[in-house]
Amino acid sequence: MILRSSKALIKRPKSTNLDEDFIGKLHDALLIQILSLLPESDANRTRILSNRWKNLWAFLPNLHFVMPFCWSIEEINKFHDSVDQTLALRDGMPVQRFYLYCSKNCNYDRVYDWLCKVVKCRVEEIELRFPADRFTVRFCWDLFRACSSLVSLTLRGEFLLHVPDDELLFPCLKKIELVSIVYSGDESFANLISGCPVLEELFVERQLIGQFDNMERFLVVSPSLKRLRLSFALCVIGVYKVVIDAPKLEYLNILDVMSTDYSLTKPLSLTEAHIRTLTDGQVESVGQLMTCLSSVKILTLTDSTLMALSYVYGLNMPMFPNLVKFVVGIDVVWGWNILPTLLDNMPNLEHITFADGLLPFPRAQHIFNMRWSPPVEVPACLPFKMKEIIIENRETISPEEFNLIRYLLRHSNNLESLTINAHKIDARRREQMSKFYRASKSCRIEFI
Repeated sequence: MILRSSKALIKRPKSTNLDEDFIGKLHDALLIQILSLLPESDANRTRILSNRWKNLWAFLPNLHFVMPFCWSIEEINKFHDSVDQTLALRDGMPVQRFYLYCSKNCNYDRVYDWLCKVVKCRVEEIELRFPADRFTVRFCWDLFRACSSLVSLTLRGEFLLHVPDDELLFPCLKKIELVSIVYSGDESFANLISGCPVLEELFVERQLIGQFDNMERFLVVSPSLKRLRLSFALCVIGVYKVVIDAPKLEYLNILDVMSTDYSLTKPLSLTEAHIRTLTDGQVESVGQLMTCLSSVKILTLTDSTLMALSYVYGLNMPMFPNLVKFVVGIDVVWGWNILPTLLDNMPNLEHITFADGLLPFPRAQHIFNMRWSPPVEVPACLPFKMKEIIIENRETISPEEFNLIRYLLRHSNNLESLTINAHKIDARRREQMSKFYRASKSCRIEFI
């Protein structure tokens, strides 16, 4: 099959040279299939091979445009013209993924025209990245409303996003990613989410150093949402609110260094949660979050989050009857004293990881003064359920941890493996630990 359009025809020059392009003689559809297996940048570079290859890349299912930094109007227009020519060559052919990275001085009116054309090409995924110039980027909301093909939308850049108040914006959109966006107000984000009736996955990253994104109340109301990831690293003083009403939520991942107040309608299907909060102002909201996480099977808590929990609950932690995998950073204040309480409230726990590297930035090793004493009554999960224990991202093993390892090995009847990731354990210590009594005869100890 030879791909044709009303605008251009891919030329096949005749050659009598013994060194002729045998690959170039293949059918267009086969060549395009080969090019689609290459990285997008490599596929684009094949344009310079010959006239035969000049326009082939334009028919790839994924279109990838990166605007270089332009010093003159001529350079800007050259980039804009190349995008126009590519879309003209396709002549309405379906687009699977459209990626556009614009530098400063891009013409937003022409970008609007490209979006209109791409939407008419039944595009499935759109990723747009615009410069930090705070201009309001125009979107073809009317066309999106009639677009039944778009399932994924990614927006990156510190541009101003204004979303109209409309009942339906994206009828088939299932995934949204918003990174470092500036909003026209709280209602702009809320309108976007409410305008996606079948939305399943949402990722929002707020990371504008020393600036504000104009959103104080983060409202997520979605009857279909299943996966939610939030990363809040705004360096702005204030108390912000997050309201999550998503009854079908299955996965929740929060990384928050702001002072944020969380309100979460108890999801009925939540099975996995990763909570990483790092500020003192989140003590109460972390406690509120925990009451909605009791049904999870997989849970991650950093040491700061655990410390906040200890302030709220003391030793009266919530129960986690379904939990089978737990990743935890032990907090500085409570040390290992809170560990027996945690394990008591996790009767079906099978995997536990003691993590020291959950924070998003490097930090000095804490010097623990844990004074840990083994509990008289063994938590039920150890003799009946525990299968895997991992101690990771440690420089060495402290005396308290040494005793903890001895305790875990002695009481975990079904333990299959104990993995220790610490690069400064001397041979004598390793030999000592390898000789600890093991309740499970099949348990193996690994040092990484």
